[in-house]
Amino acid sequence: MNRLLVSVLVLFVFHAGTANAQFPGKLKDKAKDALKDLGGDKSKDDQAPGDDQSRKRPPARKDPARKYPPGLSFSSVLNGIKLLPKDGQFRLDNIQATFLPDDCKEGFTVLRTAEGQELYQFDWKPDRLKKPYALMNVHVKTDLRSGEKLSGGLDLATPGDYVLDFYLPSEHFFTVPFSVAKVGGDDPFGEGKCYVLSGDWQDWGYLYYVDAKPDQNLHWKVWLRNEGCDEKDIKVRIEIKRDQDGELVCTSREHTTNSCQPKWIRLEFGMVFPEGKEVPHGTYFKAKDLLEIDGAYTLTMKIDDKPYGVWKFAVEGGKLQYAGRTLRGKADPLTFIEGGRDAWWYAREKK
Repeated sequence: MNRLLVSVLVLFVFHAGTANAQFPGKLKDKAKDALKDLGGDKSKDDQAPGDDQSRKRPPARKDPARKYPPGLSFSSVLNGIKLLPKDGQFRLDNIQATFLPDDCKEGFTVLRTAEGQELYQFDWKPDRLKKPYALMNVHVKTDLRSGEKLSGGLDLATPGDYVLDFYLPSEHFFTVPFSVAKVGGDDPFGEGKCYVLSGDWQDWGYLYYVDAKPDQNLHWKVWLRNEGCDEKDIKVRIEIKRDQDGELVCTSREHTTNSCQPKWIRLEFGMVFPEGKEVPHGTYFKAKDLLEIDGAYTLTMKIDDKPYGVWKFAVEGGKLQYAGRTLRGKADPLTFIEGGRDAWWYAREKK
C-alpha cells in the first residue's frame, strides 16, 4: 500500500481515540485530501475528459413564438453525414446551418450512442453564406472517451444505433438519429463486407423547382444506396398521379440508368409529360403544370420494375403543401425539415 496512505490512516485511527473533539474533523479533511491526491476521491471538477458527468450540455429551447429558430438545411444533413463502407470511418461534410443568431461565433456537435454514451465532439465555426445559411466549418474533433484530438475520419465500425446532437453555446437545436450495420457475405470471391447507414435517407425525398418559380422544370430528388457492398446499376421509374381521377400527370424519363453504391447518393429525376399528351414525347413537365389543379397526389417509385415506395402530397391554392416535420412553427424544431423556399419534402408511406 502507498506509504502516504498508510501514514494518513494510522494518524487518523490514533487521533480518533485520543484527541479532543476539534481534531477528528481536521484529520478527516486531511485524509480526504490525501486520498484525492492518490486518485481515490475524484470530485466533479476532477473528472477525466471521457467522464460524461463532467460535461454540461445546454437544453433545447421550448419557445413556440420563435418562427425561425436555428436549424439545419436537411438536404445538407443527408448529404453531409458520411460513413466509408470499407472501414466504417465517419465524418461530417459541408453541413449547413440555418437561422443562426447574428452573434453566433461557434457551436459543437456531439456523436453519442442511442443509450447516451458520448463518443466524439465536432467543434465548428459558422462561415456565413447567403442568409439564412451558414456552413458549419469543423476545426476540432475530439474523442470524448479519452480527450484525444483527432484528424481525418472517426472510427464508427461498431453496428448499432447512434444520435448526432447539434448545439449552440446556449442551446441544443437539432438532433439526427441513425444506425450503422455491417452487411455482405463471407464468400472469398464475393463482394465482402461493408458498413452502411440507415435513417431518414430511406424515407424522405422532395419535389423541387428552381427558386420556387412555377415556370421551372419539376424534379424529384431522393437518396438511394445499394443493399450490398458493390456498385450496381438500377433503372428507376417515377409516376405522379392525381388521386381524384387517377390521371397520370407526369413521369420520369424512360430508359435511363443510375448507379447505386453502399453509401447514400442523392439522385435527381427531371419529370416529363407522359405519352398521350398533346406535346412532343419527353417534353419537360413544368411545376405550373402540376399546380394548376388542386387536390391530393400520389408519387410512386419503382426500381428495376419492383415497387420501392409511395409518397403522398397535396396542392392547395396552386401551391404545394407542407406536412408533418416540414410544418414551420408546428413541427418539433429538433427534427424540423428545412427545405428553404424551393424544396417540398415528403415522407414515404409506411408499408
